[in-house]
Amino acid sequence: MKSLNAGIKERADRVFCNTYARYPAAMVSGTGCRLTDADGKEYLDFLSGIAVCGLGHCHPRVTEAICRQAATLVHVSNLYYTEPQTKLAEMLVANSFAERVFLANSGAEANEAAIKLARIAAGEGRYEIISLAGSFHGRTLATVAATGQPKFHKGFEPLPAGFVHVPFGDIGALEEAVTERTCAVLCEPLQGEGGVRPLAGEYLRAIRELCDRRGLLLIFDEVQTGMGRTGTLFAHQQLGITPDIMSVAKALGNGLPIGAILTTEKIAAAFVPGTHASTFGGNPVTAAAAVAVLETMLADGFLAGVRARGDYFRHRLGELVQRFPSLCAEVRGLGLINGLVLTEAGVAHGGTIVTTLFDQGFLINFAGNVALRFVPPLIVEEAEIDQVVEALAAVLAGLA
Repeated sequence: MKSLNAGIKERADRVFCNTYARYPAAMVSGTGCRLTDADGKEYLDFLSGIAVCGLGHCHPRVTEAICRQAATLVHVSNLYYTEPQTKLAEMLVANSFAERVFLANSGAEANEAAIKLARIAAGEGRYEIISLAGSFHGRTLATVAATGQPKFHKGFEPLPAGFVHVPFGDIGALEEAVTERTCAVLCEPLQGEGGVRPLAGEYLRAIRELCDRRGLLLIFDEVQTGMGRTGTLFAHQQLGITPDIMSVAKALGNGLPIGAILTTEKIAAAFVPGTHASTFGGNPVTAAAAVAVLETMLADGFLAGVRARGDYFRHRLGELVQRFPSLCAEVRGLGLINGLVLTEAGVAHGGTIVTTLFDQGFLINFAGNVALRFVPPLIVEEAEIDQVVEALAAVLAGLA
């Protein structure tokens, strides 16, 4: 008899564009850090829908907020005010550097808005944005052009003009790339898709100083690192560097599609009615979910717990570097976004490691073709971290 997973896969493969290399499981339910597929197999989820389900699957507080709002008002567009999105914007302003907010539907849309805002705020003739090699900023044409990984450009040329890429970590190259056309520098405080690669504090401070000296805007893409993932609400808050514009998304809605840009009063003044918009941006249901997410993450002890469990996770991954030096090179990350960087020999087995763990009921992925990436729900327990580390150790032992 054909499994339910196989049946759903067959149906899906007949109707969807072939844009995803999916694993052969149809997920039907989730609670906390665990997912269950159509055949009843359970998985310990250390991917969180790609860093989206920060509070885990079907968090009671978020679920209740969604259901309550969906029974009251789902959508009216941004031609009218609504209470949930107003409360969300107030909370984002109260807990960040920002004074103004724009709500969108995704990280790519948030970055599109940041790009448009930087260009219009800089004035005519200044439109170029510098980003870093290894970066990832989205899948729209503009955000693909901003992304510093050529593999994402292939087949979509000519890409939109106005994007310049410089080597990672080279402040001299960045300064040399600045011209009279430059309006902003766009970077992630930690490159997630680029292999869980944090930007050093001194490098980010040098970028901030360069932007101030040359009259450029600094845009932080915190789509993946924001919303508690690194142990503070936003990653830059623990680095001592403040951007002019910041994009967030992913975990903001704990699974519902929502994104935002945050900025100052002065910069936001460049946006006036007609310059930018989003039909669905900040609709009442997604905004209500995001309010519940923020209320939960801002509760006493929550972010401290993320930092503590992140430290514990990196310690356990560090043990694997010691045990398997031929396969594992180093551990890097912040809070609960962590990468086990593989050696050249280990990289050859990266996909196999991920697939083997999937077969055993553990979900992780291989980022940037260099690191095994772990982004569990922020509510993960040490015992669950131990389970994943021990399963990974067994796989590495077989390879070594």
